[in-house]
Amino acid sequence: MAFELDMTEKTPQVLFDTDKGEFSFTGILMPEDAMRFFKPLFEYVEVYFKNPAATTTLTIDLEYFNTAASRLIFQFMKRFSDLSSDKTAVKIQWKYEEDDPDMEEAGEEFSLLFTNVEFEMITVKRPRVFEIMG
Repeated sequence: MAFELDMTEKTPQVLFDTDKGEFSFTGILMPEDAMRFFKPLFEYVEVYFKNPAATTTLTIDLEYFNTAASRLIFQFMKRFSDLSSDKTAVKIQWKYEEDDPDMEEAGEEFSLLFTNVEFEMITVKRPRVFEIMG
């Protein structure tokens, strides 16, 4: 079963594939009402963890997030960390652009808070706008 939200100017693409145990956020996260954005996502995760896949991966691949979203990203990762059990091994992947020290630092700070799950920092290279446009 899958859950998907399309990317907008202020919200990321959200892909939850419960069959594979893969959850991801990709893009920019600065919703007008962060709690309203995250509420159904938390509810979806609660249902998933009643019967999770053997491994569960949460991938955060954001180019930017605001302060309100930061708190909820933390709470979301914490929920995954708290629900890690003998039923499922939870892994968190934090992706950041190779020349974005702010996102790298944010990931490193989050990784210090979640020591009971595997936390992987992944450097990515994205094409620049001028590279895309030629």
